[in-house]
This record gives sequence, structure tokens and C-alpha cells, in this order.
Amino acid sequence: MDEKVLVTGCNGFIALHVLSVLLSEGFHVIGTVRSQSKGNKVKESFAELYPYAKLDIEIVSDITQEGAFDAVLKKYPDLQHVLHMAANFSFGSDQGTNEETYLIPSTAGTKSILNSVLKLGSNVKTVVQTSSFASIMNVENPGLLHTEETWNPITWDKAKDNAASAYVASKKLAEKVSWEFLEEHASEVKFRYTAVCPPYVLGPQMFEWGLASDTLNTSAELVNSALKSTPKSEINTEEPNGLVCDVRDVALLHMLPLRNEKLGGQRLFPVSGANLKDHQYEDAKFNVQRILDVLNAKFPELNGKISKGTTKDNKGALAKIFNYNTDLTCELTGLDFKPFEVTVFDSAKQILDYQAAHK
Repeated sequence: MDEKVLVTGCNGFIALHVLSVLLSEGFHVIGTVRSQSKGNKVKESFAELYPYAKLDIEIVSDITQEGAFDAVLKKYPDLQHVLHMAANFSFGSDQGTNEETYLIPSTAGTKSILNSVLKLGSNVKTVVQTSSFASIMNVENPGLLHTEETWNPITWDKAKDNAASAYVASKKLAEKVSWEFLEEHASEVKFRYTAVCPPYVLGPQMFEWGLASDTLNTSAELVNSALKSTPKSEINTEEPNGLVCDVRDVALLHMLPLRNEKLGGQRLFPVSGANLKDHQYEDAKFNVQRILDVLNAKFPELNGKISKGTTKDNKGALAKIFNYNTDLTCELTGLDFKPFEVTVFDSAKQILDYQAAHK
């Protein structure tokens, strides 16, 4: 059977890993990108990795336009699954007002894909959306036990004048659009919906070309910049900080709802080492100091070349970060979430190997 999956924004850091999981599982993937050149790169890379896989690329230049995905849904009427991963913005993109930069692209893009599926996706049975821990976290009360049921109380009115707050609010509101859409169209909707809400996402790049730039994508750059440090570097090792998860686990969480009906109607909240018995609710708390600790411990050849960090009481610093419990996600998925040190080691090794091969 030719089981077709639409992946919007298929050239992103997480999305490339999702494509790898889907193609290796035998799905026929239709990926959307904004330009032909980006699509060609993705198609050629996966053709080399999986020569017999089915991957089609479609161009959707502006996901916020009404009916932006209609042509794709019409071209593939037997589409069975939709993974909405596209975002028309990234933090700090400064394309205009905060509403124009963050709110409108995130919410309009979500409405666009849901309306297309409702109108034209009569065979679609699963929709998965890449949401964010931003829709869960409560910055006013980090001591709160954050779970899959927690919602960020932030409102657009309070967030709109600050770029960072506007970005966070837009992520929450984009997910809210979906839940409200499901309620509004309850009698018409035939598909199951799942939201995946990752915090910081670290891990190796899917392809070597992801390392070609001096500066990597926002999350991966945290490890890269730590590798660029020197013993004399003056860096704030307590920031940035937060919760973290591995990109490969996030990718699996996007595929599992296609196979497991019980994941419909759920918010999945991935974090590093979520089922490690010895430190179950500590492993996902990170700051730059923790990254440096792993690099110095796991790569003896870096000792004396990179910073050892300046945070003397890192346990105290990490204790201030969001508390969390992701038992439900662990129980529903059965995944063994990769520990933080494995994620950092794999990321750093890939970067170091690439640098050694391209001296």
C-alpha cells in the first residue's frame, strides 16, 4: 500500500530527521518547501541515503495564504497523514511589527493547512503539528510542575510589545488555533490530531551540509559555540537555559501518531532522559555550563582548548529551571528518551569530524 504523508516545511532541522524516519519506515512522503532550490537539495540528499524511497517535493511559497495547500491536497487526493512543521518565521527575523513577524504567520499558516485538510483531505486520518514547550511553560511560575496538560497563561496583549514574548505567545496561539478548530468543526473533522511540544532541540544535523555554515541553527549553535570557546572566553555559562530534548526523539514522536491511534487528541512533551531512573526529573535541565561539562569530560583532546565554564554551583543554577513531569508521554509512546550527554556528545562529534575532514 502506498501510504502518503504530507510534511510541510520539510527542509527544517527537525523536519529532515522526520523525513528520515518516515522514508525508512516505507512511507511515501510529499514535502513542501518555499523554493525549488531548497527542495532539490532535500530530494537529492535523501535519494542518496534511501535510493528506493518515495519522496516528492512541492513548492508552497507562502503558507499563510488562504488555500496555500489546496493544490497539494488536490494533487494527492489519497493523502492519509499530514505533519504540519512549517513556520514562516524564526526568532529575531524582524520582518515588521511583532504581529506581522510572529503572530500572523504562525496562526495563519495553521489555519491554512487545517482548512485545506477539512475541504480536500477526505482520506486524511492523522494530523500532527509541531508545537513547542513555549505553549506549555509558565515563566511566572517555573516551580510549577509542567506536564502535558499545562498551558502557558501568556496573552497576546501582554506579549505584543516584546519580541521574545511575542514569539512565545505566537507558538502557544498557533497550537490553540488547532484545538479550537477541532471544537468548531467537531461534526466534520474525520482526522485525529496530535501536538508535539518540544523545548530546546539539540542533536546532530541530518546531513553534513547542515554544518557548512559558520553559524548553525539556533539550538545546534549552543554546542557549536561551546566548541569555539577558549579557556579565556568570558561567557555567561548559566544562560541560555531551559529544558532540552534530542532531535531524533522529537522526530520519532512525529511518526508514532501515524501508527498509534491512542496518540490522537494528545499533547506530547519530549524531554531528555525522561525515563532514566537515577535522575528522571533532572536530565532535561540544561545551561551552557552543562554543555561544557560534557565536552570536557567526553573529549579529553579538548581539555585546555575550550572553556571549563564559570558556574561554581551548577546544581543550584539548574534547580531554578522549569520543573516537569512527562510520565504521560513516556507511557503513551514507550520511547526511551536519549540522555543529555548522549545528545551533546553526538552533536559535538559530528561537528569535530566535519571540521577535521574539511581543514
